Amino acid sequence: MSQERDEEAFHQRWMAGADAIAQLYVALLDAPFEQYEREFLALQRKLLATVKTPWEHLETRRRVAEEILLGAFGCNAPWPDFGRALRRIRRLGYTDVERRVHVAILFARWAKFHPEHLPAARRMLELAERQFRSVSPEHTQYKDMRGSLELIRMEKEFRPDSSIP
Repeated sequence: MSQERDEEAFHQRWMAGADAIAQLYVALLDAPFEQYEREFLALQRKLLATVKTPWEHLETRRRVAEEILLGAFGCNAPWPDFGRALRRIRRLGYTDVERRVHVAILFARWAKFHPEHLPAARRMLELAERQFRSVSPEHTQYKDMRGSLELIRMEKEFRPDSSIP
């Protein structure tokens, strides 16, 4: 079976995993980040028990990693926690350019409250933006990605000509 067919089959089966993630997200809205991370990693173990291919294994881990980063962002977690969530995603790689842009924007928005991380957030944003430039305007998420990048670039900390260290 080709990777393309693997992805299609995974996406069809993924609905149960997506529902489980959504339910856990709602259940943990007011939870401290440590609990959020712990419970999402426990859910990941359950989801991984159902995957059928190495690609599905990696994709499941990526999706859970993104949820953990969202939790760290939502809690305004300190760098040890946010950085760990960010490193997890970077280590796993990105499914597509849309997810790379999303992660870069989350990091940028988090870094506004943690200015010592602004240079790294700017670099990550620039890399995501560079990859975005290779996307066809026909891509289903093109307008959303472009709009999100334009919004973050309007903020003084992330203007391309910004001289903020």
